[in-house]
Formats: sequence, structure tokens, C-alpha cells
Amino acid sequence: MNKELYELSYSLKKDFQKKVLIVILFICGIYTFINLMLAYVIFPLRQNSVSMAPDIVKSSCILFTPLDKSIGRGDVVLIRERDSDSNSKLKKFLNMAVLFFTAQQFDLNNYMNNMGKNGQIRRVIGIPGDEIYMRDYVMYIKPAGENFFLTEFELVKKPYNVNINAAPGLWDSSIGVVGSFDAIKLEKNEYFVLGDSRNSCLDSRLWGPVKIDDIKASALVQYFPLNKLRFF
Repeated sequence: MNKELYELSYSLKKDFQKKVLIVILFICGIYTFINLMLAYVIFPLRQNSVSMAPDIVKSSCILFTPLDKSIGRGDVVLIRERDSDSNSKLKKFLNMAVLFFTAQQFDLNNYMNNMGKNGQIRRVIGIPGDEIYMRDYVMYIKPAGENFFLTEFELVKKPYNVNINAAPGLWDSSIGVVGSFDAIKLEKNEYFVLGDSRNSCLDSRLWGPVKIDDIKASALVQYFPLNKLRFF
């Protein structure tokens, strides 16, 4: 009798352990699936600066996808981290691990004092083949095959707003990002990106044109704040 009870108890214990293992594996599988979706299909990102105001204000939340590589003029994109440190591979690995175990909610790059090296949300203004120049913080563009320059606002399909503050009368124009430059032509696979807050923003005026591989993801929808809800 005792032997039968022991065998029954052992069988129930093994069955319970098996069920617990299945539940753990199921939870791990779901967690991994969600992380893979967030990393490679669609992920949220919070804007931590005023560089894209007035349309994308600080603390705005946007859904991005790395799958869409059909980058067009006026698109909002996420530029990859501009980190050239010798241990950047180690930092990237550590950041990937932190992102995975926090379900993409904690990004080490956002807590490191690497101004201009973290991923940046910017707007595509010039595309390959464009000839572009800037006057008073407004871009003028002559698309490939065209004969005349038009402003950036005349060429985009979806309108957007920029923030241009008048500089003080005695302001030295050599300080900060430039508001005017002579015409340049974008080569194959080159994109010129700008922040919408034109007076104080790190963008292609400092970096130069970016490559398609520098563009990590494209914006899909801004879902917070609710009064700024928009599709890109």
C-alpha cells in the first residue's frame, strides 16, 4: 500500500513538474516572440528632445518599423547611433541584452552622455539625385531631371511644420548649426535629414548626408499625446 502511494505521489509530482516546465517554456516563448516583434517588426520610441517640434513635441511616442526601406522626401525616420568608440560593439551587445530583458523599455543609449551619438529622430528632406541648398533655415530642392528649385514644402505630399526662431541682432552666424549653405548634389544612396526645430538640432548640416544603412527605421504613427495623433 505504501509503495502504491509512493508511486502515485511520485507520478503526481512529475506531472506537476512537467506542467510547470510547459508553462515556463510557454511564457519564455511569448516573451521572446514579443521581443523579436519589437526589435525587427515594430517598436515604440519616445522623443526625448525638442529637435522635432512643433509637430513632434518632447515626450511624444511614435511607432517605428525597420521593415520599410522605401524612404521618401518628408518621411520621419530613426537614424542609427553615431558611435565610433572602440568598445561600441560591447556596448551594443550589452544594450541588446538590456533591451531584451526589459521588453525594449530601457535603452542604455538614452542614459549615456553621448550627445549626437544616440539614435536620432529626423525628417528626410533630400533624396538621391536632389540638388539642395539652404537659405534662412529653409531647404530649396531641385529634384533629379528638373530645371528649377522649389522649397521643401512645395515638394512633399504630406505637409509638416518647422520651428524657426529669429536670431538676435548681434548673433554670430558661425556659432551653432548653419542656417544657409550653397548648393550640393546628393549622390546615389545619400539622404539629407534635418530636424524640424531648425535653429538648434544635430542633423545632416553637421553629419553630412546619411546612407540608407544609417536609417534604422521609418515612423508609422504618432500615438501620444492624443491631440498629436497622426500617421506618417
